[in-house]
Amino acid sequence: MADLQQAVAHVNAGRWPEAEKHARKVLAARPSDPSALNVLGTIALNSGRSDDAIAWFEKAASGQPKNPFIQFNLGEAHRRLQAYEIAATFFQRAAALKPDFAEAFAAAGDAYRLIGRRSDAERCYRSALKRAPALPTALNGLGLLCLQSGDAAGAAEGFDRGRKATPAGHPLRAILLANLGLARLQLGHGMEGLALLAQAVEAAPGDAEAWRRLAGALRHTRLAPPTPAFREILLQLFDRPDVNPRNLATAAIAVLRQQPEIDRLLESIAGAPGQLAETLEREATTASQLIQDHLFQTLLATAPVPDVAIELVLVQLRADLLRLTEGAAERLEEELSIAIGLARQAFLNEYVLFAAPAEQTRVASLITDLDREDLGQRAGDLTKIAIVAAYRPLAATPLAARLRGAALPVLADLLREQLSEPDEEAELRARMPVLKPPTDAVSRAVQQQYEQNPYPRWTRCSLGEPLPFRRAVQNALPDLPAGDIPDLARPRVLIAGCGTGLETMRVATTYRGASILAIDLSAASLGYAMRKAREYRLTDVEHLQADILDLAALEERFDLIDSFGVLHHMEDPAQGLRNLAGLLSSSGLLFVGLYSEIGRRAVVEARAHIARAGYRDDADGIRALRRSLMLDGAPPALQAVMSPASDFWTLSDCRDLLFHVNEQRFTLPQIGAMFEVAGLEFLGVQFGHTADRTRYLAQNRRSGALRDLRALHRHELDHPEIFGDTYRLWARAKRSPQ
Repeated sequence: MADLQQAVAHVNAGRWPEAEKHARKVLAARPSDPSALNVLGTIALNSGRSDDAIAWFEKAASGQPKNPFIQFNLGEAHRRLQAYEIAATFFQRAAALKPDFAEAFAAAGDAYRLIGRRSDAERCYRSALKRAPALPTALNGLGLLCLQSGDAAGAAEGFDRGRKATPAGHPLRAILLANLGLARLQLGHGMEGLALLAQAVEAAPGDAEAWRRLAGALRHTRLAPPTPAFREILLQLFDRPDVNPRNLATAAIAVLRQQPEIDRLLESIAGAPGQLAETLEREATTASQLIQDHLFQTLLATAPVPDVAIELVLVQLRADLLRLTEGAAERLEEELSIAIGLARQAFLNEYVLFAAPAEQTRVASLITDLDREDLGQRAGDLTKIAIVAAYRPLAATPLAARLRGAALPVLADLLREQLSEPDEEAELRARMPVLKPPTDAVSRAVQQQYEQNPYPRWTRCSLGEPLPFRRAVQNALPDLPAGDIPDLARPRVLIAGCGTGLETMRVATTYRGASILAIDLSAASLGYAMRKAREYRLTDVEHLQADILDLAALEERFDLIDSFGVLHHMEDPAQGLRNLAGLLSSSGLLFVGLYSEIGRRAVVEARAHIARAGYRDDADGIRALRRSLMLDGAPPALQAVMSPASDFWTLSDCRDLLFHVNEQRFTLPQIGAMFEVAGLEFLGVQFGHTADRTRYLAQNRRSGALRDLRALHRHELDHPEIFGDTYRLWARAKRSPQ
C-alpha cells in the first residue's frame, strides 16, 4: 500500500520515473492491481505514448470496469490520438458512472464538437455546466459553438465567464483570453479584441497557436493597443517563422503612428505629397526618429510597406542616400543599416518605387565605379552596394559575379535574397518536369506575364497544424454533413495554378497527410515555389509545368482540386472548369476562387482609367500610374485599389491587380451555370467573416439557403463587400440518383 501511495503522489507531482518505479513494485506483488495499472497508463499518456496508455488503461478497466476515472483516462488517451468518436464514448461512460462528473461531460462535448456533432456537443456542455456552472472547459466549448453559429455575443459571454473562473497560470486561461478576443473582434470591438489576444500570448508565450491567432487578427488592421508591451509582442511576431510578416505591416504602421510627432509628419506628407522634400527638411528630426526606429527598420526588411506617406518617405530617402555617394565616405558609413533596409524593401516590393531619370543615370555610374574597385569590408563601399541594390536587383548588375560567395557578413541577408535564392530558383527550374508547352494564345500571354512577374513574392507564410481531411473541410463548410466528406488519411490533391507556392503552403498546412501535385504555367513562379517548398521541408509535393487545358493527359484522379485565382485568367474559364471536373475522384471535392463582377467594381474603374490615360503594362507604366495616384490624388472610384489590403504595394501584385493581360469576372448565377455544364454540384461559398454569414442566414432562413446561388447573388447586390473581390467556392461531381 505504501508503494501505491507513493506512486500516486509522484504522479500528482509529475515525477514520472519515480512514479513508475513504485507502480511496478506494486505490480510485482499484485500483477492486476487496477490502481497501479492506471498509474502506468497516466505516465505513458503524459510521456506522449498514447497507444501504450490505452493498453495500460484497458488492463486497469478490466479489473475495475465501473471506475469512472479509468474510463475518463481511456477517453483522454483516444482524444490525444484524435479518435474523437471513441473518446466521446468513454467520456460518456465516465459521466454515467459518476453523474456529478462535470469534467467528463465537458470532455465528451469537446469530442463531439470536433467531429461536427453540434447538438450532442451542446447537450454535453450544458450537462457539465448544470453540475459546475463555472467549469472553464464547458464554457469555452459552448462559446466555440456559439462562434461557429455566428452568435459572437453569446460566445463572448461564455468566454468571459470562463476567463473570470481561471486564475493566472491556469492551463485554459490563455485559450479563453484568445477566444474572447476573437469574439470581441467579431462584435466590432477591435482594440479590446487585439488587447485580449496579446494578453493570451503573454499568458502562454510557448503556445504557437496563440501567436498565430494574434497575427491573423492583425491582418489589415489599422488598430494597435498603445502599450510598450504590444510593440514588443509585435517585434517578436516579425521574428516568428510561422507568421507571414505581410499580415503585420498595417499594425506596425499603427504602432509607429502612436508617436504623435511621427503621426503628424505622415499626415503632413499625405496632405501635401508634392511638398515632400520641403516637409522632410522642415521635420528632419522627426524623419530621423522614424528612420531609426527599430520597428520601422524591421518592417522594411520583412514586408512591403502598404502606406502612401511612408512610401514617399522611402523614395526621398533613397534619392538622398544616392546623392551622398558623391560626397565624403564618412557620411556613407553612418547610413549603412538604413541603406540595407531600403535595399531589402525594394527587393520585396520589386522596385515599384518611382525613380527620376537622373537617379538611374547616377546608379549606372555608381555600378561602373564599384566594378572597378576592390570590394572589401569598407563600410562606405558596403553602403554603396546596398544603395545600388535599392534601385536594381544585384543579379542584374555586373557586380553579381564578384558578390556571389563574397565574405561580406553585414550584407549576408541582402546577398542571400538577391543572389543566392534566385540562383537556387534557376537551378530548380532547369530540372523541372514539363507536361507540354502551352499552345493556347491566352495561356501563352498569361505565362509570359508571370515569367516576368512571378506572383506573389513572399518571405514567410502563416503556418498552422494540419487537420484530418474531413475536419478541415468541415471547418470550411460547417453545414455540409460529415458523411458527405470522405474520411481520408492521405488525400491526393491537385493545385491547379500554384503560383509562387503560397497556395501550396496553405494546402500542405491545412490537410494532414496530403500528397500534392502543384502545377503552373510559369517556370519562374514554379522555381520560386520549389525553393520555398525546400525551405519549408515539404517532402510530399511534386511540381509540374503545365496548362490546365492539357491536364487530361494526367492518368490519375484527385480527392481535392484546389484552383484559386486561376480560371478567370483563361480564354474559356468554363472549359478549364470542365477539365478540372474530369480529374475528380468519385468522391472528390473542388475548391475554386473566381473574381466577383460585383466585388471588383473598383478594379474595373481603375482599368478603365489606365486605358484612358494610356499607361503601359510594364514596370515603367506601373510606376507612373502609382506615382500619379499618390501625388495627384486618386479619383474616389480608385481609392479602394490603394487600400492597405489591396495588391497595390508591389510590382507583381499591382500588375496582377490592375494590368493583367486577361481577366474575366462573374456573378454567382453565372458560376452556377458553369458548374451545371461541368457536371458539378455547388456545395457552398466561404464568407470572409462569420458575421457576414450570420447576417445572410438571418435574412434567408429557409433550408438550403447556403447553396442557393440566386439568393446569395441578391445578398451580394445589397452588400457588395461580403465576398471581397474573389468568391471562394466548393463543388463536387453530381451524384447519380439512387
